[in-house]
Amino acid sequence: MNPTAEQIQKINHFSKVPLDMCKKIASAVELQECQPKKALLTEGDTGDTMVLVFQGQVEVSKNMMVKTASGLATSRKPIIRLETTDPPPKSPPITEPTVFVVEAPAFGIGEFSLVLDDAIRTAHVHATTPVQYGILTLEDFSRIVKDNPEIGGFVYFEVAKAAVQNLATASADISNLTQAFFFALTR
Repeated sequence: MNPTAEQIQKINHFSKVPLDMCKKIASAVELQECQPKKALLTEGDTGDTMVLVFQGQVEVSKNMMVKTASGLATSRKPIIRLETTDPPPKSPPITEPTVFVVEAPAFGIGEFSLVLDDAIRTAHVHATTPVQYGILTLEDFSRIVKDNPEIGGFVYFEVAKAAVQNLATASADISNLTQAFFFALTR
């Protein structure tokens, strides 16, 4: 079964795409369901698919170096949770969130895969509730854009905005870390 055009349009990257064109995207996406704990994306993997979440909650986490009694170790740390509101998850999450929960009618993850060949995943994404989702491949999206170039304009603009926002956040984080490092050196 495929999602509806209305479900596709709820996802921020496709919100400006006219409904009749969202039907073309919907026809390339097959609805799937998974249970909590399923890995939808793995940090460091390469991919050419975008995950479209229509119902449920996921946790985004990253591998980070932490100091332990025996030295440094890699640990997965939650960054944020994303949760649908239209419809809300079928059940509460399997664990209480320790990070901020961002709500949206629906959302997409891995949007850079619609622009880059073999995009590198920048985080882990795991289901924390039952999740209804679909996969949009770069191949399918490229075919749709080739036949309907106006779709590409809408989506690529939204992906570019996300990239600029990520870059601005990373720049601020680097500035804060640099200041903290110099402060620590002067003590």
